[in-house]
Amino acid sequence: MKALFFMPVYDQVRELPRVLDAIAAARLADVEFLLVNNGSRDGSQELIRASGHASIDLPQNRGVGYSYILALDWALAREYTIFGTIASNGKMLPAEISRLIDPIRTSQADYVTGSRFLAGGSSPNLPRFRRTSIPVVNAFVWMALGARLTDATCGFRAFRLEIMRRARFDWHATWLYTYSFEYYLYAKVLLGPRLRTLEVPITMQYPVSGAYSKIRPGWDWVAMLRPWVVARFEREGFAP
Repeated sequence: MKALFFMPVYDQVRELPRVLDAIAAARLADVEFLLVNNGSRDGSQELIRASGHASIDLPQNRGVGYSYILALDWALAREYTIFGTIASNGKMLPAEISRLIDPIRTSQADYVTGSRFLAGGSSPNLPRFRRTSIPVVNAFVWMALGARLTDATCGFRAFRLEIMRRARFDWHATWLYTYSFEYYLYAKVLLGPRLRTLEVPITMQYPVSGAYSKIRPGWDWVAMLRPWVVARFEREGFAP
């Protein structure tokens, strides 16, 4: 099964070299990477072009959801079997990608997402705000969908790409261009009665100091919570 991992990049010139080195060190068989430059102006774009990985260069940042949608279209056109996501800021470990894709390759799951809170997972230097807010989001998802998750916000994911061909909802809608897309898709999968989901333990490592996320307080929080509710009350899902 040929797998593609999408990596959105926006002004990560300090962190990206370490991530690229980690990918090379992991020596992942049958896993390729697609780097999407979301309008970087700090030199990240040059690192992407020199990386040797497939890439898409966007002149401006239209939102991580927009680049996610482009990456999915790119992967579908090239008939990959598995699609995954990994951050470009070094918080996720390429060496742990097999934890996400192995359950798909062995037909245990259709959609796998990481959890830093399961036994075997960890989150070094996890900020206090994240430690208290993630359980709140987990509770919100349980109330909205009836799904009990241990880490609803973890962006380290992989799924069987074929499910996108069965989608009967508009996953190219412009309102999904920000942080909404990945949560909307996850909600749709959780609501799909024939799709098997799984959480697996992973590591999310945070810097000791400095910025650890580009999520902006306020509207970005709304963009992350709204899709769970929208997905719950829409009738469209996946074809059998």
